[in-house]
Amino acid sequence: MPGPGARAQPTDADASTATRILDAAEILFAQRGFAGVSVREIAGQVGLNQGSIYNHFPSKQSLYEAVLQRGLTPFREILESAATELTGPDARDALLERLVDQLWRTPNIAKLIQREVLDDGEVLERLSEQWLRPIYTAGRAAMDAVPQVRESWVERDIPFVVLGMYHFLFGPFGSAALTRRVIGEEPLSEDMRQAHIDFLKRATHRLMGGA
Repeated sequence: MPGPGARAQPTDADASTATRILDAAEILFAQRGFAGVSVREIAGQVGLNQGSIYNHFPSKQSLYEAVLQRGLTPFREILESAATELTGPDARDALLERLVDQLWRTPNIAKLIQREVLDDGEVLERLSEQWLRPIYTAGRAAMDAVPQVRESWVERDIPFVVLGMYHFLFGPFGSAALTRRVIGEEPLSEDMRQAHIDFLKRATHRLMGGA
């Protein structure tokens, strides 16, 4: 039995509650941005009182950071590993499938980033410094590792190639409402998922100097 003052070990129930909080916070932050969401609202979404949220996350800022960490860490890890793995078209296709699979697991992350870009404030500065710039750097390193890229583009073009790939990847998720209304397709359907992957493979092949 723990002695006096000992900290109780997290339980499965604690982990489940934290996951529910993160899920609700991710959706709300994606809809209205960091400034537009209160801890009280997040608590209401998961049937908790505000104090219960603070048992898991000491502040709204720490909750927001946890949402970003959960959503963006996999992308950085995937791209960092890709810097030494893009040896040919098959490896690039596998990378794209991994990235799209991850986006399907956390589709609100694209909307959350888009929301903060529109707000263009202090939150975006922190988001860029901690997450977006490292992800860009990892993507740039992955591009630089492909000889065809260096042969097909001048140095000044490479940032636009990397940013273009970002929009190719994240665009269908960040602009899901536009896809529904203008194109008349459900962006998160299985058919669209496969169409997205097929498009990315063809687009990447061309961007990287393919025929």
